[in-house]
Formats: sequence, structure tokens, C-alpha cells
Amino acid sequence: MFDALRMMGPYRGLFLLLSVATFFEGFDTQLVALVQPKIKEEFEVSTELLGVALGLSSSGMVLAFFVIHMADWLGRRPVFLAALLAYSVLTLATAFAPNLLIFTGLQIFARMAMVVELGLAYVILSEEMPAAIRGRVNGIFGSVAAIGASIPAPMLAPLDQLGIGWRGLFLIGGLPLLLFPLYMSRLEETRAFREQEPVPFSPREELALITRLFARAYRRSLVLIIGVFLAVNVWSGTALYFFTLYVFEERGWTSASLAWLFLGTIPFGFLGYSLSGFAMDRLGRRWAATLYFVAAFGATMLCYRSTDSVAIYLGYFLMIGLGGIWTIAITWSMELFPTEVRATAAGTTNNLFGRMGLVFAPMVAGLLSASLGSTADAISLCALVTLAALPLVWMLPETNAVALMGHPAETDSPPDSVLDTPLPQEELS
Repeated sequence: MFDALRMMGPYRGLFLLLSVATFFEGFDTQLVALVQPKIKEEFEVSTELLGVALGLSSSGMVLAFFVIHMADWLGRRPVFLAALLAYSVLTLATAFAPNLLIFTGLQIFARMAMVVELGLAYVILSEEMPAAIRGRVNGIFGSVAAIGASIPAPMLAPLDQLGIGWRGLFLIGGLPLLLFPLYMSRLEETRAFREQEPVPFSPREELALITRLFARAYRRSLVLIIGVFLAVNVWSGTALYFFTLYVFEERGWTSASLAWLFLGTIPFGFLGYSLSGFAMDRLGRRWAATLYFVAAFGATMLCYRSTDSVAIYLGYFLMIGLGGIWTIAITWSMELFPTEVRATAAGTTNNLFGRMGLVFAPMVAGLLSASLGSTADAISLCALVTLAALPLVWMLPETNAVALMGHPAETDSPPDSVLDTPLPQEELS
């Protein structure tokens, strides 16, 4: 783990810059799920309507597709900076939302910007870091977002006591605005993007770029990685998003009960995400994804089927750490497609299609919860998606340590040249 930090060499400063931005992305992303019981009470809405609002706010993550793919012709840097500025401003504005409609509207676009920022941060790191440590670097990087997501929970009770409440969390979430001049002056474009031939923007070129992803060379991997992303999104949009509502309404917890969550979520989050990178580099993408999907199902059952608070805490801590499955899926998707379409592929697989799971899963979970009379039962059913994803994982090509400067690894129709150093065919199957 620490050897990866040492091997970053001159890119440690870049890693730090992106990590700070992503810390706040993790912080801001967690807020909507965390404050559900509070806004339900303040805005006087039902669980079903709250689930719809949560799903609609996540639709911004789908809209991110129409932004993130612009990084393939504008560059990674300008699109990343615009996303960082946008999510900071919109998160700050959410603190003053007077009703659920405006709250949801602001979060649609805030979450769109958050996903663009996070997705391009992974693209930048994946293109700049040495291939041998890419998995570990992305794992450590993902842990930063997990740590950021762990901070809001213990702050909620003190903010309630101060009379600021949940709105104070969104005020804090706007702090990246103060750092924006630093990012403008220090963040540079990636080498991979600078070295490719510039592609002038035109509607025809845009359509050709997107259409190219569905060509035979990429089609199989495209469909499979979309399936993996759907599973990750459905699991996250139910097991992680409904936790606060579940423990408040079915286990009798209060804001004070959340005050100690960070004692577990920070170390478990750091270890879970960091170990995902270690597992990717040592075991390969397939085995890493398999272990994390199976463990995610077990942790969800522990959390949502238990009545003992210690078991619920432990299950939740494990789920936070197993969020490292995001890092595995994102890293894998970066390695399946060439530089000229990599950002577009990220937007297509994770945002346009994958995030549909994050949009519709909370809606389905809300309806199931009302129908079954139990949030715990609804989330337990939704968790089965993690096991359903396993066949897809083993149908994808293994891409461990591929250098990201040319074409992707494919099993059914391998390109003539695979990045800088061609991989033997048996490594691509």
C-alpha cells in the first residue's frame, strides 16, 4: 500500500489535489441519504415520496454522461474544474432549500457534477500513474471518498443542538469553493490526452465517438461492465442509502446514535477501499470483484437482519469498506477502452446506464418497504443483485496492469496493439 505512494514519484502532488476534491465529493454525496429522516419530518412527506425524491436526485448521475464525455475532446482538466465548481455551488445552495421539490432539483444537478468530478479524477489518475500500481493508487484514492462520506454522520447531532440541523452539513459541503483558485493554478492536463491528435467538436464527431463504443471490438465488454455497474449502483442505492431511515424507524436510533459511526466507518472505509486496490493488483480484477460482491451481500444481511446494535454497527462498517467495489468497477472500465474514448466509455457505462440502478433502485425499495411493511425486508431482497453480478464478472477480460496509452484488452476480437506493451493473448482471456 505504502510502496504505491512512494512509486507515485512526481505525481504525489496531483494525487493530493484530487484527493482533497474527492474527500468533499464523498462528504457531499453522503448527505442526501443521511438527512432523509430529517427532511421527511421537516418537509412532511411519506417514505414512498422520499424514495422517489432520492431516486430523482440520483438521476443527475445519469445526466453526467452528457458532460463527462466532453472530456474526450475538451480535455480532462477543464471539465473536471467545471464539475468541481458546480457541485460546490449547488451543495451550498441546497442548504437554503425551502421544500422537497427545490431540494431535489438542486441535488439532481449537484450529484451530476459530483459524478463528473469523481469519474474524471479516476480517469486522470489512471492515465498518469504507473500501470503496476494503478489498482493500489485507485484503491487508496477511493478510500479518501469513503472517509469523506464518514464525516457527516457524527456532525449531525452537534448541528441539531446548535439549531442549524441538516442544513449546516450542506453549508460545510460548499467549502471546496475556497480552494478552487488553487485547482485552477495547479491542475494540468494528462499526458495521454495531450499526446493524442486533437479531435475538433462537431455533432457528427460526437455521434461517431459514442457509436464507436458499440462497435464489435468493444461491444461485449461494454455490455458486461454496464451490468457490473448496475449491480453496484442498485446495492449502493438501497443498502447504503436507506440505512439511516432503517435504523431510525425500525431500530429506534436517533441522531446521537450516529455520533459514533465515524469510529468505524473511517478505518473500515480506508481499509476496504485500499484493500480493493491491493486485491486488484495481486489477485486480478475478477477475483477482487468476486470477493467484494459476495462480502457485500453478507454484510448487508448482517446489518439489515440484526436487531442487536453492535451487529448493525458492524454490518454498516463492513458495507462502507466494501464500497471498494466501486473502485474495482471504475478501474476495470478504464482499462477496457482506449484513450480517445475512455471518458466517453466511463460516462456510458457508469453514468448513462449504470446509474439507472441508483435512480430506480431507491424508488423500488421505497415501494417494497411500504408493501412489505419493513425497510429491512426490502433491502434484503435488493441485496441479491450482488450475487447476480458474479457471472458477469467472470465473463469480462482480465486487465490487470494494462498500460493505458492505446487500445483495450478484448477476448473476442483483440486489437492489433494493446497499449504500450502488448499482453499475451492468454492474459486477455
